[in-house]
Amino acid sequence: MKRPHLSEEKEMKIFDTTLEQQRTLNTFYLREIGLPSDYEKSPQLNEYFVIEEIENQWNHYENSRIGVQQFPDNAEGFLTWYNKLHMAHRKKVAPFFTRLAERSTLEELSFYIAMENEVDGRFDDVIALAQLGMTGDMKLALAENYWDEMGMGVLEQMHTGLFNQSHEKLRDIAGVSSVRVHAPKEALKNGNLLLMYALRRKYHPRLLGTLAILEHTAPYRFAKTVQAMRRLGMPDDVIYYHDMHIQVDANHGKQLIERVLMNLAKNNPEVIAELCIGCLTRYNVAVDYYNSVEAEMNKIATVKMKEYENE
Repeated sequence: MKRPHLSEEKEMKIFDTTLEQQRTLNTFYLREIGLPSDYEKSPQLNEYFVIEEIENQWNHYENSRIGVQQFPDNAEGFLTWYNKLHMAHRKKVAPFFTRLAERSTLEELSFYIAMENEVDGRFDDVIALAQLGMTGDMKLALAENYWDEMGMGVLEQMHTGLFNQSHEKLRDIAGVSSVRVHAPKEALKNGNLLLMYALRRKYHPRLLGTLAILEHTAPYRFAKTVQAMRRLGMPDDVIYYHDMHIQVDANHGKQLIERVLMNLAKNNPEVIAELCIGCLTRYNVAVDYYNSVEAEMNKIATVKMKEYENE
């Protein structure tokens, strides 16, 4: 099954979005899912035309990176394809997470968690939106995932709150300024991809593919993050959220693959190409994101070395 061409791809030049465009998207998406009390700040109809142009440009760019591929056309083939991509993802990001686990400084670790906080703050809303339109066991699988995000009904255990607390405590320990860290373009893309796919219903299958590989690869990332935190002597209340997700996301990934993606692939094989595009786009965006974080960590290390030499 070849990836279908989008009509606009034939007419548009291929170039990536800018940092400013990604900031525009992020601000817009957060207004779309704003607080009930912020209803007057919700986007107006005429604003969507500009946003659609940016989204089309971005999707055109990401599709061009994937190229025309021969995707599987049945569930068995899709599972084999997916498992190969999952292993390739692990291999590709391993050098970054080995560095994080074994050699990162406290300031570098704090920067990484700040970036994770920037792009992960509305994940529970993304899971909520992913459930729309689903029926049967697929909906239950995502509902169980969402209930975990909600701390299984315990306010103090809601994952977004726990993540924010961990980030703030780590920032205080590292002595980093409380001024909001400005995310690079690649970090914004990492978060905006989920929001775009969740808010634009035509990308629903891509969202599910993205969520599956995101959750399936998360236990490895969290395990390496916990290793770094323990090496650097972080207290339990900083580590708790990250340690918990080693097991939680392992189950989420398993359920998304077995009960959602495979269900769709078996019963609606025509959407397999869209599931694959979601997986591949997440792969490319995530690799860019970790490369950008490592580049910033290198800058932090260089500054620290110069400060040491000047003492």
